[in-house]
Amino acid sequence: MKTLAKTSEKTSSKRKGGKDFGRSNGRSTQSPNGSSDIYQKFTDLIIEKLEQGVIPWKQPWHEMGMPSNYLTKKPYKGINLWLLLSCGHQYPYYLTFKQANSLGGKVNKGAKALPICYWNFAFRDKKTGKVIPEDKIGEYDLKLVSKSGFLKEFKVFPIEQIEGIDWEFPETSTKNELPVNEACQKIYTEMVRPPELIHQGSMAYYRTDLDQITMPDRNLFSSTEEYYGVLYHELLHSTGHPSRLNRIGVSEPQQFASEFYSREELIAEMGAGYLNNLTGILDQNLLENSAAYIQNWLNELRNDKHLLIGAASKAQKAVDYILMEPPF
Repeated sequence: MKTLAKTSEKTSSKRKGGKDFGRSNGRSTQSPNGSSDIYQKFTDLIIEKLEQGVIPWKQPWHEMGMPSNYLTKKPYKGINLWLLLSCGHQYPYYLTFKQANSLGGKVNKGAKALPICYWNFAFRDKKTGKVIPEDKIGEYDLKLVSKSGFLKEFKVFPIEQIEGIDWEFPETSTKNELPVNEACQKIYTEMVRPPELIHQGSMAYYRTDLDQITMPDRNLFSSTEEYYGVLYHELLHSTGHPSRLNRIGVSEPQQFASEFYSREELIAEMGAGYLNNLTGILDQNLLENSAAYIQNWLNELRNDKHLLIGAASKAQKAVDYILMEPPF
């Protein structure tokens, strides 16, 4: 283990990315107006990053790994992953105010908390309207129980804004266990019932009716990284097939630039960004900072505050499906 007695604050350089088909105690809070305000808050935060030229789902992970809770070691997922990744903190670890205190630490004066959101669920008796404790659900006829979900929010602090803790980090290594090509190919070959993959022509696309990905020949790409970056984008689309996750943006025909088309593109962008990071191929060739690309998503997000969190959740489910991991 690598030990650091005390972290020092430093300003991280902002890493820019670039498309195809206030102080808080860290406790959980919910806006008086409900989940709707949380959707708007997270949308505004991502819009702010896009306006700065930072594309969250194009950001490379820290050499120590993806953003995680320092105490529980659990990585953040969904929209939380992309928001924290876009901040460029010195270390990819975070704690709530309460967690920092439990470890004997103290949040620095003036430290800026970051919001994290998660889903909570309420169960009610359809006849009486009374709330049913989750551990009592098994005693009810499920036909008589209603379930509703709502977003809640709590705050975390990057650990460089916390003092008094002897941080312990795992040793980092830039050496991959597998050559990049093999590691990248395993994402496709180890997927359960992957779509057919063929190479022909000069365009990359996924056909739902054939459950088939078409890719140009590898020698038409400028790099191996570029080839797999495009393949992962199409592979994400394939998870929407009716036999898999059955997303409406894939399972039903969509017009270019329609609402569901835009949603599906954002899902594929986020999911491909995750797989790029996982295999270590997110290099400068993939980080094109396109003004037109950024403006497109700024317009989309400003028009629909539910787009971002919904797409991030679906992208996470798609990635978990490809990697055979339990759903978020």
